[in-house]
Amino acid sequence: MKTLIKKFAIASLVVVGMLAAHLAVDAQDLENIAQQKPVTFSGSASARMLFYSAKGIQDRRKPFSYVLSGSPTLTLYGVTIPFYFVYSEQERSFRQPFNQFGLSPRYKWITLHAGYRNITYSPYTLAGHTILGAGVELTPGILRIGFMYGRLNRATAVDTTSGTYDPFQYTRRGYAAKIGVGKGNNFIDFSMMKAKDDSTSVHYSEKVTSRVSPAENVVFGVSGAFSYKGVFVEGDAGFSYYTINLGSHIKIDSIPDILKNTLGNFIHINGSTEFYSAYNFAVGYRRNDLTIKVQYKRVDPDFKSMGSYFFNNDLENITIAPSFSVLKRKLHFAGSLGLQRDNLQNQKESTSKRVIGSANLSANITDNLGVDFTYTNFSTKQQPGRVFVADTLLITQTTGTIGITPRYIIPKENVTHTFLLSWNRMTLQDLNASPRMNNDLSSVNMFFNYQIMLVPKNLTLYINLNSAHLTMARNETGNKGITLGGSKNLKDNKLSVGLSVAILQSFSGGQKNLLLNDGLQCSYRPGKRHTFSTNINYIGNFPHERSKESTRFSEFRGEVSYAVNF
Repeated sequence: MKTLIKKFAIASLVVVGMLAAHLAVDAQDLENIAQQKPVTFSGSASARMLFYSAKGIQDRRKPFSYVLSGSPTLTLYGVTIPFYFVYSEQERSFRQPFNQFGLSPRYKWITLHAGYRNITYSPYTLAGHTILGAGVELTPGILRIGFMYGRLNRATAVDTTSGTYDPFQYTRRGYAAKIGVGKGNNFIDFSMMKAKDDSTSVHYSEKVTSRVSPAENVVFGVSGAFSYKGVFVEGDAGFSYYTINLGSHIKIDSIPDILKNTLGNFIHINGSTEFYSAYNFAVGYRRNDLTIKVQYKRVDPDFKSMGSYFFNNDLENITIAPSFSVLKRKLHFAGSLGLQRDNLQNQKESTSKRVIGSANLSANITDNLGVDFTYTNFSTKQQPGRVFVADTLLITQTTGTIGITPRYIIPKENVTHTFLLSWNRMTLQDLNASPRMNNDLSSVNMFFNYQIMLVPKNLTLYINLNSAHLTMARNETGNKGITLGGSKNLKDNKLSVGLSVAILQSFSGGQKNLLLNDGLQCSYRPGKRHTFSTNINYIGNFPHERSKESTRFSEFRGEVSYAVNF
C-alpha cells in the first residue's frame, strides 16, 4: 500500500510539472498562425495513469497501467484527415498490447478510410464491425457509394497449458459495398458483405484440438426511407448465406442450379451452407406534436452476419407506438404495445408468446413542479410444439414495472434547491399451475435526492437516501444507505474539487454487510484546451459476521490524467 501511494504521489508531481511547463508557454498565441494559413489541426488527446491496490481479496487488475488515446484532425486546403489512436500496456491472453490507429480524410463528397474503422452500411450487412483495412465513400449529389476491404478478425491460438482460448478463431478478411440514391429521410441503399476465414492462419495441431471450423459468409441487404407530408415509411432487409464449415465434403443438391451458379461466384456452397433472412419495416405519421408508428420485425433463428457482432434472432413482433403532447406541451405521452413470438421454424419444443407494452407520461404541472410516470407490462406464455412438453416445463409469467418520479425546483438568484423523489416497483408473477415452480419475485427501489446550489460561492451540496428490496420465494436481499457529497469551483472556475461519501447497509440470507464507498475528484483547467485531473476511490466491505459467503476487504483505485483539446 505504501509503495502504491508513493507511485501515486510521484505521478501527481509529474502532472504538476506538466502544468508548470504549460503555464510557461501559455503566452504564445498560435491561433493567428492557424488563421493565416489554410492548415488547421484540431481534436483531442489524453494520457491516463491508473493505480490499484486490494487487501483481503485477489487483485482485480494490475497495480499500475496506462492508456494513451486521441482523435486529432488535420485539415489541408479543405481536405479533412481525422486520426484515431489508442495505446495501452494492458495485455490480452495472447500477449498483444491493445493499440488501434485509423483515419478518414474527407474532401467535399469524397471520404477515404484507412486503419481501424467502424463503418455501417445497413443493420444486417456491415453493421459497425471493426475492420483493419481501407475504403472509400462517395456522395456526389444524390448518389451514395461505399466500399470497404480489410481484416475483421485476427487468428488467436489455443493456450495448450490452460486451454483458455479454446476454441480459437481464424484470421477473417472480407469486403463490403454499398450503392444507393437519396438524401436525408428519402433514400434507398443496396449493400453486401462478403467475409471468409483463412484456414491456413492457424497451425494444424491447434485445429485438431478445437471444434471451430473455417467459415464463409455473404450477406445482401437493402435499406430505405421515404417521407412526404408527415407520412413516413422506413425499412431494412438482409439475406445471409453462411457456410459453417469450408472443409465439409457433404454436397448439397436441393438448391436450384441457377441460384447455385449465381451464389457460387460469392461463396463456397456445401452441405453446411445455411440461409437466413431478417427484415423490419415501419409506417407512420408525424405532424407537429403527434406521432404514430406501426412496425413489423422478423429475424430468422440463428441469423448471423460476419459484418456484425450480435443479433437477437428467432423473433417476430409487431408494435404500435403513439406519442403526443397536449396542453401547450405541458403533458407528453409516449407508449408502445405489441406482440412477440419465437420458434419461427418450429424447431423448439415449445413456442413463447409475449405481450410487450410500455407507457411514459411526463407532466409539467407548474414551472417548478413536475412528475414522470412509467409503466411496462411484459407477459410470456409458452405453448407445446410438435414434441409433447410436460406442463411443469412450460413458462407462463407476467412482468410489470411501475415508476413515479416527482421533482420540485426552487430557483432563486443566489441559491437553487432541487428535490427529486423516485419510487419504482417491479413484479414477476409465475402463472404455472404447479406450486413447486413458484418463481414469483418483486423488487422495490426508492431514492430521495436533495441538492442545493450556492451560486455566488460556486458550491453544490447534496444528500441522497436510497433503498432497494428484492423479495423472492425463499430469500430476501436488499440494501439501504446514505450518500453525502459536494463540489466547489475555485480560481475563476478553473479548479474543481468534489467529494462523496457513501455508507450502505446490505443484507442477504441473514448476512449483513457494511459497505463504504468514498471518492475524491479534482480537476484543473488553466485554459480552454488543457485539463489535469485526479480521481481517488476507496471501497470497503465489512461483514457483521465473517463467513464463506462474505469476506472483509478493501480496494484503492487512483487515476491521474491529462487531456488536451487543440
